[in-house]
Amino acid sequence: MKHPFNTVFHISSFCFGHCRKLFKVLTFILNDWSVIRRVIAMAEKLVPVVCPWCSVGCRFYAVSVNGYIRKIEFDYDHPTVNRGKLCPKGVASYQFINSSKRLKKPLKRVGERGEGKFEEISWDEAYRIIAEKIKEIKETYGPEAIAFLGSEKITLEENYLVHKLSKAIGTNHLDFPGRYCQYSNAPARTKVFGSAPATNPFEDVAKAELIVIWGHNPAETAPVFFGQYIEKAVLDNGAEMVVIDPRATRGHKYASIHLKPYPGTDLAIALAMLNVVISEELYDREFVQERTVGFEELKESVKDYTPEWAEKISGVPAEDIRKVARLIATKRTALLVNEGLNQHVNGFEFALALANLIAITGNIGKEGVWSGVFPGAQCGFCAAMSGIAPNKLPTGKLVTDEAARAELERLWGFKIPDWVGLDLTSMIREIGNTIKMMYIVGGNIAKSAPNSKWVQEQLKKLDFLVVQDIFLTETAKYADIVLPAAAWFEKTGTAISAERRVQRTYKAAEAPGEAKPDWLILVELAKELGLGEYFKYEHPDEILREINSVIPVFKGATPEYLAEHPEGCFFPCTEPGEGTKILFKKGFKTADGKAHLQPVKWREPPEMPDEEYPLWLTNFRQVGHWHTGTMSFESPSLKKRWPEEYVMINPKDAEKYGIKSGDLVKVETKRGSVLVRAEVTEHVREGVIAMPWHWNVNVLTLEETHEITKMAELKAVAARVSKVEE
Repeated sequence: MKHPFNTVFHISSFCFGHCRKLFKVLTFILNDWSVIRRVIAMAEKLVPVVCPWCSVGCRFYAVSVNGYIRKIEFDYDHPTVNRGKLCPKGVASYQFINSSKRLKKPLKRVGERGEGKFEEISWDEAYRIIAEKIKEIKETYGPEAIAFLGSEKITLEENYLVHKLSKAIGTNHLDFPGRYCQYSNAPARTKVFGSAPATNPFEDVAKAELIVIWGHNPAETAPVFFGQYIEKAVLDNGAEMVVIDPRATRGHKYASIHLKPYPGTDLAIALAMLNVVISEELYDREFVQERTVGFEELKESVKDYTPEWAEKISGVPAEDIRKVARLIATKRTALLVNEGLNQHVNGFEFALALANLIAITGNIGKEGVWSGVFPGAQCGFCAAMSGIAPNKLPTGKLVTDEAARAELERLWGFKIPDWVGLDLTSMIREIGNTIKMMYIVGGNIAKSAPNSKWVQEQLKKLDFLVVQDIFLTETAKYADIVLPAAAWFEKTGTAISAERRVQRTYKAAEAPGEAKPDWLILVELAKELGLGEYFKYEHPDEILREINSVIPVFKGATPEYLAEHPEGCFFPCTEPGEGTKILFKKGFKTADGKAHLQPVKWREPPEMPDEEYPLWLTNFRQVGHWHTGTMSFESPSLKKRWPEEYVMINPKDAEKYGIKSGDLVKVETKRGSVLVRAEVTEHVREGVIAMPWHWNVNVLTLEETHEITKMAELKAVAARVSKVEE
């Protein structure tokens, strides 16, 4: 029998030997991992990117490895708007590009239009089919039977090519979905000031003495802007804040005054404020006398619109209206507006009233004030400033201006049609009549346009529809040909933020499958159409250089300057390094250099609550979702945190209809109905219900438009709500 010690010794030796082997293996793995880490580090590229969501223009680095984005890194040192901060969408910014639903090859419809049944085809076949159809429709009906849509989701260069291709084909039926974003405020400001964009950089918001947030929710739609500038103004610099909105938004906690008008009645409040400022002689006399015309006509037009009159229409106490009017007249004011102003049929009159108010109180052309359009998407200005509109040239001139057309024809080398085209809503109405074909780049009008069921029925009537996008959207399901586009992170181009900052964003990832950048698709299609001599581009830099020579406000925003200056420049940027931070310091962009005050009259919303539909329905945006959810619904972290739509209802209304939070309810208007869960909350005023717009709210909205702006009614329609038994 062996001694116990020997047994223990042998066992110990065995364990020690295997431990030594295990130690060697672990050492090898650790050493090898350090090598792997070094290899990964060597392969990593920090690619500067402009965030693809809202128009604040935040920058960060995409950490790219062999064409894939591993993560993002904050850019704390960059001298731009966000200073390293990002909102939930920014943090999740690249998730959607990795979705398994991305389009990878061109598709040809094989089923009925709207069914979404397709077969894959080659790029050559796709281009051939599209080119043949364009030629056939032109020969049969003329080029005026073809309509194009650009997009606020593609770059400046790509929108420019959408515009150029439409003109080369011979049509001025050209627009983009931003028609439903800023097309009340933009033409109104242009009528008064000669120009629509923001007057000041964001930094001036922090210098304001008064922040008025009217029909805007920047705490959710532009959180970084809200935190970096609005909170700084209020918390650090002692500015006062006023919120005007039928809902209590995330930022209202900082407000000393919260006016809650019924949707669509903001115009009455603005007219009453003009009445107060003028009747109490609070206007800036020197500014009005030296820098405006039309004051007496404005004074006469608003003399009867007292705060008491406005209270009866809007439900806002007259004294609160007076109080806010006096504040605007006596303090340096940043007036922040968005879709709550724009998305109304009476939004043009409302925007005119606000432009008048800004002018007569002298809150323009100096530091510490802010007003202007605030595009919802990151590249709204990319479309607007490249002239994506039925009556514009990319130079900013009108298509009816013979001299302007002649100059552009000299630069482009082909004839430009001289007639005014159709806006987006008119295009949709004319499908099956004037419009036989549409080419849609990055737009989802089957879901985003008002009365969307009607829009979908109209799309079925097209002879031919091309949709160029990154997913098979609700609109793409109606297409004859779907072209797979590269997403924002998968191409280089130029972005323009709400403060007029022009920046370059760079390719950080490879597009999936055979997807191509939008600019390249347009170039290759132009060649198939026999227009290749006008589209000789091999890189976005070449397109931007042409833009520098065609669009005066971008003359100095060259690819070389933007590469060397990541902070970009403020347009008008007429020479490299010579951007314009504050507009209208000395004069306005009108013929005489003065602001042209406009008389304004009250205009009712086109649809009012009644016995059958007793509630106002409005809609709003969420911080975690964007537009129709095309990208945010494919971002897992956003979808998880903001999973579904709902309707907000005031407790008094909920009690009247026997509704509790969590109940399934039917929300109805004259256009249709949707089923959603109820959220009973004091955050919406009595008589009003509100839904996030990213899902199905446009089944319920109204396609009636303003005669000048063609803006539809998206924010104020008559509705009813009822509990659904489960």
